[in-house]
Amino acid sequence: MAEEKKKGYPKIAQANWFGLRDKLKQRVPGEISASYVASAMGMAEGSARANVVSPLKALGIIGEDSKPTDLAYDWRDDTKYPEVCEKIIESIYPQELQDLFHTPDAELSGVTSWFMRDAKVGEPAAKMFASTYIMLLQKKPEDAKDVTKSKAAKPKTSNPQKATEPKKKATEAKSNAANTPNLNPSDTEKTHGFSPRLHIDVQVHISPESSPEQIDKIFESMAKHLKDFKS
Repeated sequence: MAEEKKKGYPKIAQANWFGLRDKLKQRVPGEISASYVASAMGMAEGSARANVVSPLKALGIIGEDSKPTDLAYDWRDDTKYPEVCEKIIESIYPQELQDLFHTPDAELSGVTSWFMRDAKVGEPAAKMFASTYIMLLQKKPEDAKDVTKSKAAKPKTSNPQKATEPKKKATEAKSNAANTPNLNPSDTEKTHGFSPRLHIDVQVHISPESSPEQIDKIFESMAKHLKDFKS
């Protein structure tokens, strides 16, 4: 039995889709050739032909003569953009796909699986078909998202053991700090074998005219105030 022929669907990166649309908002050229796209988008002419011109022809934005179609003029108009997306979906994609996935929150994985079965292609190609289709489902330019990233598979789960190591170390550090006794200055001095001592010099100036009784009173007062001092 002959191998069933693979089906083809348009695939275009979101950056190219909206990048050229912004260019057409400024001015619609008489011909949207590979050379024009390469210059306008800053890419190689071969890449422009394969990744922009060819899919836009399949989507009906560019005619076979490389001239912009009426749809191209509506495509650049924000108010008509949702209508353009609807027209493209209805004219290109099978009813089964439209019935299964018709809302902007369609899962990339589910749409990719459908294209893998219907177009009989590998996952990378099917994912590009799916990304373009879901981009069209957004209907509004401001709501369009990079579906290849936002609707991709869940991020890899990190190694739980590695994730708990910092927490474990932090817990151990707190535990060690809690079990370490608080040392007062005297304990610290004993631990290090060093005890600082305070030395005070007291100078007393006694007038030569002071009587013996006054001198005795001075030293008696000094003895009273300094008797409790310890160095």
